[in-house]
Amino acid sequence: MKRLLMVTTAFPPMASGGIARQLRFLKYLPEYGWETTVLSARTSGPVPDPQGVRIVRAAAPGPRPVLRMGRRVEQRLRRVFHPFSSSDSSSPGARSAPLQAARVSNKRHSSRSITFNRWVFVPDPDVGWIGPAIVAGRRLLRQEPFDAILSSFPSGSAHLVAASLARRSGLPWIADYRDPWPTNRHYSYPTSAHRRAAEHLEAWALRHAAAATAVNGPIADDLRRRHPHLADRVHVLPNGFDRGEDVADVSLGEGFWFVYTGRLYRRLEQTAHFLDAMAQQADDVNVLFLGIDDPVIRAYAERLGCHTRVHLRPFVQRPQALGFQRAADALLLVTGLAPESLSSKVFEYLASGRPVFAITPSGSAAARLLADAGGGRVVPPDADLTVALSRFIADVRAGAIPPADEAALAKYDGRALTRQLSGWLDKVSQETRR
Repeated sequence: MKRLLMVTTAFPPMASGGIARQLRFLKYLPEYGWETTVLSARTSGPVPDPQGVRIVRAAAPGPRPVLRMGRRVEQRLRRVFHPFSSSDSSSPGARSAPLQAARVSNKRHSSRSITFNRWVFVPDPDVGWIGPAIVAGRRLLRQEPFDAILSSFPSGSAHLVAASLARRSGLPWIADYRDPWPTNRHYSYPTSAHRRAAEHLEAWALRHAAAATAVNGPIADDLRRRHPHLADRVHVLPNGFDRGEDVADVSLGEGFWFVYTGRLYRRLEQTAHFLDAMAQQADDVNVLFLGIDDPVIRAYAERLGCHTRVHLRPFVQRPQALGFQRAADALLLVTGLAPESLSSKVFEYLASGRPVFAITPSGSAAARLLADAGGGRVVPPDADLTVALSRFIADVRAGAIPPADEAALAKYDGRALTRQLSGWLDKVSQETRR
């Protein structure tokens, strides 16, 4: 049995959409000859640790005390570098209409992304974990034999730890990307210097990588373009689903139910358009946002007069979330506007067998997936959602939207994806031993 060191900060007990990918790998890698030890951070959260997995946790000073002390510094920096920006949503214009309020709230969310932690904590708030994690990782590598290292982005800190360990030990390292790093359109760098710092850190790290994996083609192409020395060793390894996961038996009320699971990130305006359209549907059409308790959505639904049909429920464990997906009449997908936009939940949605109403650009990765696999309908964000939603509901009720094609879904099965990963791990570890 070969041995893998997985370096990640997105791991239980933290509640994060990205942990499902790591947990699938951990579950199935032993079938392909790999035993994994996880190097992670000491965090808190509601998600239980996976059973039978060895986890080594390195403590790190958290950023919160520094954040509290730095609020005044942040305000001064904003005044210097962004003197004309404003995040005030209390103006008359912001209150004049529900959609305008949602837009202002969305802009406020974006402006808040330029916070003190992005000024100070480079590459990310996990930077304080890098030193302790490297110490813990080197200790592990001295005491025990390992054959390869795997780390997961969007934690740049995890990639830096893995690169340092690979450089010191000579072990092959595969860098896994769930999002782009310096070219991420959804990450607001405070200044161009911060972006250049991210570029330099990534370039240094990937000099020590044996290979890289990315969740979709656009991210993989971006890596090949910016790091040509890795061009033939960048592989697409999509997110997927696990048919062997526990699914809770849950039920929804009477009527037609849409379910959305997970966070909305910066997709509040698209969600507002969906609620506009839903308010025009029959009174038995409901939507459940699972894992969200956003006062902006509540207030918006109240102003539309559909608040009794818009339900928000905070975090539930994964078996319950999967159960609600299967109990729904249809599933709501809202993606970003970038070409690489492809939420990991879409694979679980398709595996549930429920039809998907996807608000996503027609050329996005999500749209291409649905075109390939079926199982849903793509509606561009600028389309007439009221008409599109009415037709979709009618078609679902008539049974006119078949589930996703099983042959197309097979390549996103968690076991099959892990087999691909194990093959690349086998290859890089064999090359290192030569």
